[in-house]
Amino acid sequence: MVLRPLIAALLSLAGAVSPIGVQLAGAQPVAVPDCTVDGTLTDDDGLKIDVVYRCRSSGAVSFQADGDRVAGKVMDFRDGAGHALLPSANVWRVEPRDGLVEARYRYDLTGFARAVDSTSVAVQRGGGVLAILSAWLLEPRGYDRPPIIDIRMTTAPGLVFAAGLPRVGDAWRLTGTTVRFAGYTALGRLALQDVAVALPGSLRPGQPAGQGVLRVAILDGVSEAGRAELMDWVRRTAEAQTNYWQGFTARQMLLGLVPTTARRGIGYGRTVPGGGTTVMVEVGTDVDRRRLFGDWVLTHEFVHTGMPFIRGRNTWFMEGAATYVEPIIRARAGWKTEEEVWREWVESMPQGIGAFSIGLANASGRQNYWGGATFMLLADLAIRRATSGAKGLEDCLAGALWGGLDGSLRAGLEEYAAACDRATGTGEVAALIERHVTRAEPVDLAALWRELGISMVGGRVVLDDQAPGARWRRTIVMGSRPTKRVRLPWES
Repeated sequence: MVLRPLIAALLSLAGAVSPIGVQLAGAQPVAVPDCTVDGTLTDDDGLKIDVVYRCRSSGAVSFQADGDRVAGKVMDFRDGAGHALLPSANVWRVEPRDGLVEARYRYDLTGFARAVDSTSVAVQRGGGVLAILSAWLLEPRGYDRPPIIDIRMTTAPGLVFAAGLPRVGDAWRLTGTTVRFAGYTALGRLALQDVAVALPGSLRPGQPAGQGVLRVAILDGVSEAGRAELMDWVRRTAEAQTNYWQGFTARQMLLGLVPTTARRGIGYGRTVPGGGTTVMVEVGTDVDRRRLFGDWVLTHEFVHTGMPFIRGRNTWFMEGAATYVEPIIRARAGWKTEEEVWREWVESMPQGIGAFSIGLANASGRQNYWGGATFMLLADLAIRRATSGAKGLEDCLAGALWGGLDGSLRAGLEEYAAACDRATGTGEVAALIERHVTRAEPVDLAALWRELGISMVGGRVVLDDQAPGARWRRTIVMGSRPTKRVRLPWES
């Protein structure tokens, strides 16, 4: 209590809403957070979190729950003076004292996770929970932009905490987005393991090597042997992804694997990028390595992590990129043949062709996946033609990532297209957006297959190397650079 007035006075010098910097001679300013969160995770008849919020502000700060169900699990909310406060419309309003707003509450995480039981929001398996940040952390409002929040978590013995947020010292930092749009957190008793990955772009010729981290959290429900199989699958899938992007898709990432008895193999996957890249994938409790490596979901979700969330009616672009790139990554790893990839596209792309006649921004359902994938094929082909085969779609997507548009950000379609085109030295992606989004020009798939020399004969794909576009087709799946095979576990 003796230090608090001094701390409050120092923080109040920073102003109400703008981050400050501490700068030494010759050093770059280091942002100071607007708010700090000190959490204590315990297992007290279920997982509970004691949260202490401290925010520098000259005005009141409102702490908002993300809906009635979250608000219902907040217990004993008090201000810094220890006064109990009641919410109004799921909001607790706290006045400042000496430029500092302090709030404390206890949260019933197990109660919320069991009530919701949704892998999209919060789910508990055994003694561990995977939950999006807003499932337990209230949103501080009263700033003119999303405040920078540093989160520190103390855990009782046997419990762990992990997030996809970047580390700043001993804190996990949320910046550039609100709590509501932040990604997953893993809390409680669960298997947590770090996998070293190459930093984005670090495998390019002449680039310095660098190492990032993929944090893998596996909730209870699979055997020890099953966890080992899952970790092997994750490592090899990350390596296959790295080959395509010339480095992994993120500096740090949290992957949560949620066992389910509802299916065998792999179930639903979801990527939530706010503030830090996170992925959730449902896995069957009966782990089968051949089912794991024969599935597409994890590779698909990892592609999402290499791209920002594209604002507006652009689901078709994000899902189309992941749908198109996923089989290419697996083919370059040696897990699929070129013919299998073309057969998948020939059979599935007609599901999205109708979206071109109405404009891709109006796509719905499967059109988002396969209309978007068809757009990516057109872009891949156009880039290879424009660069005489020197570059392809991988240079567009990876170049945007290397330029700073990573999976933790939100971007406009035009902004992302411009970054892609700069990376390839062309204007092809922007031109295709003008044609198929703005002007809604249709696409003749049959003519495209003839140009590329692709046909189906007796249920099999036949590739014609004499077709006008065969030169470009030969590099689309397997690439123009040497590919590195990622051996399957039964081949090692």
